[in-house]
Amino acid sequence: MAKNWLKQFFSVIESAYPKEKKWTDPEWTEFMKKVMERVAKRMKCYVVQRRPHIKNESWEYLKIDAFFISNSDYERLNKKTKKGWDPFVLPQTVIELENSNDKNKISYCLWKILCIRAPLRVLICYQNGTIKVSRLRKHLEGVIRQGRLMKGAEGDLLVIIGDDSVKEDAKWDEYFCTFQWQNDRLEKVKLPEW
Repeated sequence: MAKNWLKQFFSVIESAYPKEKKWTDPEWTEFMKKVMERVAKRMKCYVVQRRPHIKNESWEYLKIDAFFISNSDYERLNKKTKKGWDPFVLPQTVIELENSNDKNKISYCLWKILCIRAPLRVLICYQNGTIKVSRLRKHLEGVIRQGRLMKGAEGDLLVIIGDDSVKEDAKWDEYFCTFQWQNDRLEKVKLPEW
């Protein structure tokens, strides 16, 4: 599931959004929301994510930035409930997007998604420079090991760390360093040519 999600993510972001500028935090959040919507559509999923333009409803469940719910599960159960809320079904993917560079806040975001039962959990965050990306990866490995947060076959985990020191006209696969939890560590994912 992780490889397919990555394929869709990089396909969407490379084809629709050339990396040309630096965004403010609100612009980046809005940009990533659009990316998540397109990735979910390609994966035949309904996406539940924060919608601040709708008053009195955040649509952010459990303070998680995005849930992908299989369209077939969503539609089948939604027809049965008809109560005005989304059906209670396990997500296919949970995604947390963290704009802060603070490793403690990023660790908290990682912990949040690892507390949810889903086939795939994705953390997307940012650092400034390859040394800081490497340090964050090692720190997150320690958090996972120390808390025994990934035991057995509990689903896949992807950690995608953007390197803000990369030149503005770089491709997205040069900007993002992608890691997958394997063999009790976050191993770098070599992205194929799609």
